[in-house]
Amino acid sequence: MPYHMIGRMDTPTPLPRLHIGRVYDPPSADPGFRVLIDRLWPRGLRRDVAAVDLWLKDIAPSAALRAWFSHDPGKWPEFVRLYHAELDAHPEPVSRLGALLRAHGSLTLLYAARDTAHNHAVALVQYMQRPASGAAPRADGAALARRLQQEHAGLLALLVDVRLALLAGRVDSARASLERLAALHREHAALEEQQLFPALPRSARWPLRTYEAEHRKLVELVQALRGTLQAQPQRLRDARRRLQLLDDALPLQHLMEHHFEREEQGLLRETA
Repeated sequence: MPYHMIGRMDTPTPLPRLHIGRVYDPPSADPGFRVLIDRLWPRGLRRDVAAVDLWLKDIAPSAALRAWFSHDPGKWPEFVRLYHAELDAHPEPVSRLGALLRAHGSLTLLYAARDTAHNHAVALVQYMQRPASGAAPRADGAALARRLQQEHAGLLALLVDVRLALLAGRVDSARASLERLAALHREHAALEEQQLFPALPRSARWPLRTYEAEHRKLVELVQALRGTLQAQPQRLRDARRRLQLLDDALPLQHLMEHHFEREEQGLLRETA
């Protein structure tokens, strides 16, 4: 069935008139008000023909969480906990979804993922079913530390992509990788500041202001490199200029490596 109510098995009993379905599938006979809940518009789907009444992208998981999860069923329980924590921290889209359900009586939550059992629409229905007074449990320190370490590796890999593209003279590819890096770092830093910084003990190896200052400096270095790349052509043949751009990226690389090492030796251990 292309559209289904959330059933038992590993998912909870459905909310009345709250359905989920793939956005690529044809609408059911009674789809209700159709809400796309992905952060990105589905690939290959024309907006003028999509059967979507509202695009509520702010309710989707963060880019960093989505990249970490990567639809790995083994990460599902941890993904659900972390996504629910994000929804707790940003309740406005959830309130809007509740208002839509009350106004229309029937909603279909649309997603693009192929996995119909492990996707954020399923997790969102689970969240909507919780008692009003039941806040999601805080993600345990060890699980959060593992996720943040994996994000460190992902951010460094994106920086490698930037440098490899510059070495090849593909400035357009370097810009694209840098934009992905900037978006993921914003999400990553926000998660640390919301979940870890408040738990940092007074006896911590490095004070809170050190981590905060390095977060700000990383943003400044990304912005500086972005400005440098924007002034370049999409393809760069001059070998000397390529090497100069690689040098321009070194301050960001050095601080990022140093900052992540400091966090893994201090912040992630001291707040776990």
